Amino acid sequence: MKELLYLSILTIFSHQNKRILWGTFIRKMNKNNIPFWRKFLGSFFFIGKIKGGGTYTSIIAGFLFYYFLDWNSVLYSGIAVGIIILAIILSYDLKKDFSWFTLDELAGTALTFAFHTKTIPTLVIGLIVFRIFDIFKLPFIKRLERVKTGIVLDDIIAGLIANGFLWIVRYLWILR
Repeated sequence: MKELLYLSILTIFSHQNKRILWGTFIRKMNKNNIPFWRKFLGSFFFIGKIKGGGTYTSIIAGFLFYYFLDWNSVLYSGIAVGIIILAIILSYDLKKDFSWFTLDELAGTALTFAFHTKTIPTLVIGLIVFRIFDIFKLPFIKRLERVKTGIVLDDIIAGLIANGFLWIVRYLWILR
């Protein structure tokens, strides 16, 4: 299984396919010329088109990752890294953080629950804390949005901070 994963990664990122990947995913587009498939994936199957789509995406992702927490942590990490890479590729040349682009919330939610146990309090606290850090950005996170991949980077940092917050809550909860 591990060999198959390595082989598929090497095949995707081989020199021959590099031109195809970069030509397909990363090209200059204006606001009105975003392909259907890119909006479909970037909006997490058009959930981002709904008012409050980021919150809905986070809730759905929370329940999905709640299910995945039973899996091997290496497999979960691979899924999370794959989502992050896909979000970076799809958001690479977007001029701003469009409200319909909610794949970054999916990536942040994946990082929020990484290496945690499967409990309902973890799910609820993790979702609330991630959305708080995502909506009310800390000043240094707000500055990250100016970076080329800042659309996704701010949610990744919010997910990592929420993950750390969950570890602190878990540690304090066990001590009491």
